[in-house]
Amino acid sequence: MSLGLKWKFPLFLAVLLVFTTGVLSWLVLSGIKTNQREQMEESLQRQADVAEMRVKQDYLTGERLKPVDFMGKQGQELAVDLGISTNMRVILYDAKGQEVGNSLPLAEKPDVGDALSYALKGKIAYITEADSLIYLAPMQGPDGMLGVVQLHTSLKAQHEFYNRMAYRLVWTGGIVLLLSFILGFIYVYRQVRDIVKLKAEADRISRGEYPERTPLRRKDELGQLGTGILHMSRDIKGHMAALQEEKHHLQLAVEKLQALEQQQKQFINNVSHEFKTPLTSIQAYTDLLGMYGDDPQLIEEARSAIAKESERLYQLVEDVLRLSLLEKYDFESQAEEVELADLLRDVVSRISAKATKYDLTIQTDFALARVWGDRDHFIHIFMNLLDNAIKYNRPGGRIVIQSRASEDEVSVSVRNTGRIIPREWWAHLFEPFSTLHQDRARSTGGTGLGLPLASQLAEKQGGRLELVRSDAEETEFIVSFPRHASGRTRKT
Repeated sequence: MSLGLKWKFPLFLAVLLVFTTGVLSWLVLSGIKTNQREQMEESLQRQADVAEMRVKQDYLTGERLKPVDFMGKQGQELAVDLGISTNMRVILYDAKGQEVGNSLPLAEKPDVGDALSYALKGKIAYITEADSLIYLAPMQGPDGMLGVVQLHTSLKAQHEFYNRMAYRLVWTGGIVLLLSFILGFIYVYRQVRDIVKLKAEADRISRGEYPERTPLRRKDELGQLGTGILHMSRDIKGHMAALQEEKHHLQLAVEKLQALEQQQKQFINNVSHEFKTPLTSIQAYTDLLGMYGDDPQLIEEARSAIAKESERLYQLVEDVLRLSLLEKYDFESQAEEVELADLLRDVVSRISAKATKYDLTIQTDFALARVWGDRDHFIHIFMNLLDNAIKYNRPGGRIVIQSRASEDEVSVSVRNTGRIIPREWWAHLFEPFSTLHQDRARSTGGTGLGLPLASQLAEKQGGRLELVRSDAEETEFIVSFPRHASGRTRKT
């Protein structure tokens, strides 16, 4: 005996709910486990990078020894310092695999022989035992491998969180499954009951009995089934209009993607060009040194030029990486309440020596007002603006930096007596690698990335950076931020 729709639909609904609940639970738990693993790996990688940087810094700045001798001499002290800074147990090995430092020397030491051998080959290895994880990463130095850093961290909190989520998913999934089945069964039963009524009316029509009124008082598809092709044609027309609109949206999306692709190609071309210029200079001096290595004047000139171009390359890489991160990813931000006047005085004190070098005077007028954001990013914005005001100023010129506060906003004006920026260039100043005076940019070390970085950092803080004036007297940039609720204004 075959089952009717009254039973087929509920059974199908039950199977579908069980399958859906099971798949969703599995996906959630898998996502949690994957996310925990990725976060842990990223965290340990960052800690390993910090440890490598610290060891390399001590190696380069201290007494110049062989890597093995250096690790044997400084290993214990470095392990203790790294253990305090990372809040983990840290064990250091030299390039021969000998333990040279242990932040917790009295604690039990696990066997990591195989993983250590793997790490000594320049690869990352880690061991998971119950609720703990041991992470081993190689540390490279300028003269080869310095050694291996071993980090210990606990997985107990992650495992407890995973088990709690699994427990909750089981109970929640069961309750949701039961309630969904009851509600779905009631809903499906009503639909099947109305379909049976429509079939009965169709049987009456086949027998020549024409109903005088609709058997269903509904406003959905079942209630409209007897209205004919007219209503269906209206529905089709509505769907076609929706499809056309969706096609238009997709076309706009394709055009936007094409524009982004073009911007990416242009960005890559600009980066390649900017890298090529200092590299060409370094290569030229390298060739000259190979031919005339005994010329003291050439050696000094080459040393100065190579140092300058290397510094430019380093700054260019830093700016490109920071700009790329701002455009593609969310960057880490340590937001806090910042007294802008104090921060501006700090920035002015940092750059005053450079202004004095170029015979420039700096005038200040600050209003006390608090803003909310990342202090380092604020410093980067204003250091960039003041650095540009020095680079592109005239000898004996001046720089004026003022801050003003209204009820809702704080604005900082940076003016300098530099060259005039043509109006048609204003919109391009905040594009990567846009430099108005190419020769001047080369002589001052400009990369064309400073203003784009400052502009994007301002936007990340909820503010904006604008060029508002450039004439024969002054060029003025204004950066504005939302004012923090507890800020006060008075002259300083």
